[in-house]
Amino acid sequence: MNNSLTSRSAVNVRQVLVCLLLVSMAAALSGCGFHLRGSDALPAGMSVTYIQSANPFSSLVDDFADALRAHGGQVTEDRTAATAVLRIHDNNRDREVLSVNTSGKVLEYQLRQTIRFSVVTAESLPIVEQQTVTMGRAYLYSNTDVLGSEREKDTVRETLQKNLVNMAMLRIVAVAR
Repeated sequence: MNNSLTSRSAVNVRQVLVCLLLVSMAAALSGCGFHLRGSDALPAGMSVTYIQSANPFSSLVDDFADALRAHGGQVTEDRTAATAVLRIHDNNRDREVLSVNTSGKVLEYQLRQTIRFSVVTAESLPIVEQQTVTMGRAYLYSNTDVLGSEREKDTVRETLQKNLVNMAMLRIVAVAR
């Protein structure tokens, strides 16, 4: 019986030490100025933003709208109601072969996407000058599993675009600092 009480008290002491360690780590992180990514606010003039694009129904516009909302902004489809305009000047996607096997069949591709954007006030005064963000990702291609390779390509494209939008948002948020 004494042995079980000793082991229970040892477990309680460990739990208390772990809790103290977690509390001290949280206090240290909050004291050093650490903030979660995406928790920064948009520039003051971007409280209501209109997204201008050559293709207004694209997934890129949707990703920007989601990112703006995540940063506390509102997105409007009425340009006259907007306090700012996010202009998507270019959205270029391409694919290149990275490697082939000995018989010349493709083993690996690289997907690359480049977006060029700017942000202006409703009066066309610049908030964020024209910026270009480029990113690429590689993926393996299988001649025997073409459908799987296409799904992988689509997944890589979606992730690549979301990462590009996040990089663009970091640049936009940096203006507010």
